[in-house]
Amino acid sequence: MSGTAHAALTADQVWQSWKDAGALVGLTISAATENNSGGVLTLNGVSIAPEGMPGVTISDMTLTEASDGSVTIAPGADIGVAMSGDAEGTVKLTHDGLTITAHEADGGVAYDYAAAKLDVVYDTQYPGTSFDGSEAPKVAASGNVGFTNLSGTYSDTPGTNRTFGLDLKADTLAYTTNSDDPGMEMKQTSTSETQGVEMSLDFALPSTIALTAIASPADFTTALNEGLSFSLSTKQGESKGSMKQESSFMPMDLMMSAGGGEGTMLFNKDTFSIKSQAAGLNIESGAGMMPVPVKVTSGPMEFDMTSPVIATEAAGDYSFLLKLTDFSLNEEAWAMFDPQAALPRDAAQIAIDISGKTKIDLPGLITAEESGVQPPVPAPESLNITELGLKVAGAALAGTGAFTFDNSMGIPMPLGEANVSVTGANALIDGLIKTGLLSEDDAMGARMMMGMFFVPGANADELTSKIEAKEGMQILVNGQPLPM
Repeated sequence: MSGTAHAALTADQVWQSWKDAGALVGLTISAATENNSGGVLTLNGVSIAPEGMPGVTISDMTLTEASDGSVTIAPGADIGVAMSGDAEGTVKLTHDGLTITAHEADGGVAYDYAAAKLDVVYDTQYPGTSFDGSEAPKVAASGNVGFTNLSGTYSDTPGTNRTFGLDLKADTLAYTTNSDDPGMEMKQTSTSETQGVEMSLDFALPSTIALTAIASPADFTTALNEGLSFSLSTKQGESKGSMKQESSFMPMDLMMSAGGGEGTMLFNKDTFSIKSQAAGLNIESGAGMMPVPVKVTSGPMEFDMTSPVIATEAAGDYSFLLKLTDFSLNEEAWAMFDPQAALPRDAAQIAIDISGKTKIDLPGLITAEESGVQPPVPAPESLNITELGLKVAGAALAGTGAFTFDNSMGIPMPLGEANVSVTGANALIDGLIKTGLLSEDDAMGARMMMGMFFVPGANADELTSKIEAKEGMQILVNGQPLPM
């Protein structure tokens, strides 16, 4: 989003653009005093806050015009967030070498920023919880959240849809938190550090309706049709952290680490989408709330959810994907409920991958929920089951299928088939009986249900099922109509 200057900016233009942008999202940006002399605008007592409410305060700031048409912005050292309600204390932004340069870009203004270190430091108190009506002692909370070697660009681009963008990179993102709740007899500390953080965000305003004027689902639909949109992409390297909680009811001592990952989010009138990938996860818990140490590990993880937003004549794409690989527990944790090792310790695998096309009106569903009117019925046109898989304790389930839907009767009428196979189910039931987690009677009921919906497969302890949806809402399982 950064670029070279094409037209000279003035300090007054930059200051006014902040005030205009704030007004669009319900913020008042002002200064107690303003003084412009020789191309240097000096501001004292800067405030950024919703009307009539506390917000961010900056002791002083200078905006200096440069010969290349840019404006250099130097915020003062005293940057704070005013507390409101029953909370009290301090929240401050501290920095080492923060520099901000504003320049013209694509007809708007872009701000390049960099800092060797940027931290939010807080030390607060707020009312605790009382269970007998008496005044509870206050909860103390303190900590800091900070970036090292931070750089990026913020942009404000005018047009039919005014667009705000933010790009950010940092070597590390780290935090430390502390809390002490005397009423709950609980103290907690946590730490986290993530390497190689990157983020890119774009937010487009609707063309006419102001954000502050959106008061109903109908207004929200109007805003979406006028171009309201949000997109986000993130990327990070390895991370590690810890959490320790001193409590007579729920003591904890956790150590966590995770591989790198990335994610995206998109929301506009056509699509709502969230996608993420992560390399793996390790969580170790010392003995405390649990009688033995617990270690949870997993391999790569993936999540993807996509849906249409506003119903149109043409159906939109939807999908749901969830993959968890090599999810495992340590032997000490297994032994708590299976000391005789009746169940295989195989790492668990989960895979769900479905997709298709549908018509759905998310704002309409929200309107119906709030007003009590009949909600618009989603109209799926297709469902593709690319993968449905589960492996745990030596048993495995796998399924695929494809369906189309006839919505002419007002409800979706499916046509198509799915095929499911299960291996190791009887061995799993036998193992659960040995552990005491499943009774003989419950096991008999489970086997009867399997007998109704499955037939023996080609291999030992293998079951298969073919589910067919025919015309007239007829459902067949292995050639037999339901109800059986």
